Amino acid sequence: MHLADFEAKRKELNPQRIERVTPELGQLLAVRITSAVLGMDDKVRADPGAAKMLLGALKAAVPSGLTIGAPAPVPPSWLDAPVDPLEGLSEGLAGELARLNGSLDQLAAMDMATQRIAAVLSMVQAEAKKLGLIFDAKTPGALDALRECLKAYRRARQDAARRDAGEVIETPPAPERAEPRQAHAAKLRHVYDLWKASKKRSSDTERACLLALQAFEEQSGNPDIRQITRAQGDAFRAHLLKKDLSSKTKHDRMTWVKSLLKYAYQDLELLNRNPWEGLDIDHSTENRRSPWSIAQMKAFAALPLFSRYELPSGWKAGGAAAYWVPLLALYTGARVGELCQLRVADIETDASGAFVKISGEAEGARVKTAAGWRTVPLHSELVRLGFLDYVRDTKKSGSDSLWPALRLRKGKPGGYFSGWYGEYRRDNGTITPDLHSLRHTVRSRLAHGKVASSTRDRITGHKVQGSVGTRVYEHVDTAELREAMESISYPGLELKRVYVAT
Repeated sequence: MHLADFEAKRKELNPQRIERVTPELGQLLAVRITSAVLGMDDKVRADPGAAKMLLGALKAAVPSGLTIGAPAPVPPSWLDAPVDPLEGLSEGLAGELARLNGSLDQLAAMDMATQRIAAVLSMVQAEAKKLGLIFDAKTPGALDALRECLKAYRRARQDAARRDAGEVIETPPAPERAEPRQAHAAKLRHVYDLWKASKKRSSDTERACLLALQAFEEQSGNPDIRQITRAQGDAFRAHLLKKDLSSKTKHDRMTWVKSLLKYAYQDLELLNRNPWEGLDIDHSTENRRSPWSIAQMKAFAALPLFSRYELPSGWKAGGAAAYWVPLLALYTGARVGELCQLRVADIETDASGAFVKISGEAEGARVKTAAGWRTVPLHSELVRLGFLDYVRDTKKSGSDSLWPALRLRKGKPGGYFSGWYGEYRRDNGTITPDLHSLRHTVRSRLAHGKVASSTRDRITGHKVQGSVGTRVYEHVDTAELREAMESISYPGLELKRVYVAT
């Protein structure tokens, strides 16, 4: 036995269970499936003796009803016909092989049409085992890999059937698992492409990672990924520190490149280790958000939008959203994106009063963390200002969205609205901070009202220490939550009711 054969057999006998089937491994297995199917067909056609034994064994394994067209008459003695390698397959053997390939092609077509990936599971696992790997259908990434392998199996069965018509179909070689030193993904850019395809992420997240990658490529000359050293990480850090960027941006760019190296190491197995592990850039939040002052509150209330319900015409403002979203932020502490994606159905009422349900259930909706899934009692000031009347009017119009005129930005629902508000407050010469500062304002008012820190977290959607599960405050007493919400007050702020119900 050759050394390579011995190593292959060793891997097969001592396979390693993997935690995730990467897209790269899925593609490799798909090619091996193609190679296995067409390789077996090659052996059958090249060795009439083997063909007789194989076809004789397989005849009973394929449902007899799954044949294409009427079966041609086959002499009963075809299995006993003499074998002559120079003459190739006899007419009987060739006919039987064509019928078998036709049946298998039809079965593969049915599996493809119904997406029955179980049809290839055992075959794919066998190929993985030859590479020294074990996984099952529950392994992360396995289902996507099996779908790719089902496509490959379907094409291979089509190709085998085409060979029966005399077409020349080459059998691809079976690729081996790429070891880190042999990996073809030699550039960090390719790692980024695989990372991007491995999981659904927001466009902002992808862009942040891409900007970091571009900064690294410009500074380093874009070396082979296997040549990236810890010293280069230190050099990239020094390069970032010289840039005219905030410390947070410098930290983020360093962290994103580290994340790609970690992905190359842990998920793709292209590296033996992450060479930049532990390298970091200290950072601080330069633009710390403070609660709104009473003077800012009064300036806010004096704007024509809030004093006379003069809705702006710009599309980013979203019509009535321009009026209600800031007020909801002022009396809930919710994130702007959470408020922008609200549906009419998210405003619920029971015997205790009205609630605002914040979740990621709607199509395109996004909640930042698991703790963000919550139900918040509606403040009485919002009721006084006519918010429930607005909800009823919107429901009567037939709209599912609470803000029919508001466009949501993909991956960041409140992106357009936040941009509009920044322009609006500057154009009107106000000194009001951005809307995100209202989260700090609400927390400050809750603390002033002696509301427990854990309850403040549950109201604003921050992670509660020690909490388990997705909807982290459903077991909190409703009366306690409503009392906590009513503690939010702004002495000196006078908002007039300007909304007129239809």
